[in-house]
Formats: sequence, structure tokens, C-alpha cells
Amino acid sequence: MSDTETIKKGKQLITELSNTLREISDKELGELFKDGAMDLFFKSILDPSEVSHYPTIAEFFLAKKYRSSLLAGMINSITNNYSLKVTKEGKTGFVSPSFVQWFEDGVMLLEGNGPFKGYIALYRNGTLSYAVAARDVGPGEQMGREDFKFIDIEDFRAQLKQMPSETTAMLDEPVQKLKSLIDISDNDEAKYQKILETYPWVLGAQYRNIQRHPKLDEKNIPDFTGVRVHDGFRDIIEIKPPFMKVFREDGNFTSDFNDAWNQAERYLNFAREEKDYLQRKGMRFDNPKCFLVLGWDISKSLSENLIYN
Repeated sequence: MSDTETIKKGKQLITELSNTLREISDKELGELFKDGAMDLFFKSILDPSEVSHYPTIAEFFLAKKYRSSLLAGMINSITNNYSLKVTKEGKTGFVSPSFVQWFEDGVMLLEGNGPFKGYIALYRNGTLSYAVAARDVGPGEQMGREDFKFIDIEDFRAQLKQMPSETTAMLDEPVQKLKSLIDISDNDEAKYQKILETYPWVLGAQYRNIQRHPKLDEKNIPDFTGVRVHDGFRDIIEIKPPFMKVFREDGNFTSDFNDAWNQAERYLNFAREEKDYLQRKGMRFDNPKCFLVLGWDISKSLSENLIYN
């Protein structure tokens, strides 16, 4: 087949594909391109695995110049046409579709100051909600629906206000302080408590304020309570040294961990059972949670054991 015939056939196939994509339903289109079909399509234009056949990456792109340019043109066209500019409250931003869609009855979007980036939003039942982290996720872990919770716009804005503008420019500062303590194997619990007291928004900005060592009574004094942004009630946060051993060699919990767990349960039970007494003391608890923060460099299999048991 000559080059002219190949180009003619290609144009015909593109036209047929274009007509088919216009005619099928939105859901059918999603089915068409799942299970690796999208990767197959792009690799037919330019297969990145072929780079090993060339002495340098530049030589690879030189040999595939027009294929590479076609892909770059696609990205440019998608960025310019499918991330829509919006202006709200005098500020201009972009709303883009997310490639991840977890909800059958809603659509996930990205809202930010640039195309295809920013906060994760969910539009469902006529309202917008925004994603905040539901748990700590380790480096390299895949994140799924269970790793996020979605809150309404007013709660989301309230949480953002908990992060002062002077600190948002230094979001990695508490991480660096934590890393410095870990690097020298510092096991002083008070120093880790101080980081949380100074940077309470590292918990996800879900608390309007943090109180250190509040006395529930003379025997129950947790490390922290946090006043929740969305309803004004408190949760309990208990911090243990990162180098405290959590698991025994057989994978079961150590006695130190069980002691910490029992302590957290004691605080939680007291807050639930004595909420009227605590409210008279100015501490409001309703359906409280207790977050027990401990351990470091725990393997994925052991951390799953910690989460599900």
C-alpha cells in the first residue's frame, strides 16, 4: 500500500471513529476506553518502551518527531479547551474534569489556579463538596475513595482558614522538623507533641483549635483535644514516640501498643459516658473519635494489620 493510500485509509478510519464516538452514549464511551484501551491508543502513536532502542532520549524524539509533536499537540488542545476558566468572588481559576471517577451519581472535578490541577471536588445531587484526607498515606501508596472524605464548601472554606497565610508558604516546615527528630532517633514524646501544637493543621485542618493536656478529670488527661470545624465538638488526639515498637516479631501487637490502645479507649469511653459533665466544664463531646499517633517506617502489610484490626 502506497503512502497516499495509507494516509487516505487513516483519514477514513479517523472519520469513522469520530462519528462512532459522537453517536455512542457517555457511559458506552467510558466502557470503550477502559481496560487499557486508552494506553493502547496512545502507544500506537508513540510507544515509550522503544526509547531503549536509541542511544539517548533526544535521539528517540528525533526519530519520532512527528508522532511526538502529535501527542504534544493533543495535550495542548486538551489543556486549552477542556479546562474551563471561571471567575468567582473576583478570583479567576480553572475547573477541569478528573480522570478518576468514583461515584456513579456524581462527577469528580479539579478546581485550581491552573488547568487540570487543584482541589478535588465532587458535584453530586446538585451540590459541590471537596476532598480532604481521611487517613495518613505513605509514600508510593495508591490512593482510593476510602482515603478521602468529602465535605461541603462552607466546612472546606473554614478548614482553609485554619491555615494562616504566613504558614501556607512553609507547608513543609513541620515535616522537616519531624524528619530532623527522626534522623537523630529522638524518642522524646513532648517534642512531637510540640510540633502538633505549633502546626495543628497537619491533621488536615479539620480542627479550629487544639488544646494541649486538657483535664477531662484528674485521671484522664489526653495529649490533645481538637475542636472540630464542622460542628464545634471535640475529638481526642494521643501522641506516642515514633520509635515505640508497635509489632512483635510474629506480627502481633506489643504490650506497649496495647497499653497505648487501652489508654486511648479509656479517654474515649470517658468522653462518651461523661459528656454532660464535660460540657459543664466547657468541653463539648458528641460522637468523638480518638486518633492514636505512633510508630514510624511501618511496612505496608503491618500498617494494614494496624488499620483493619
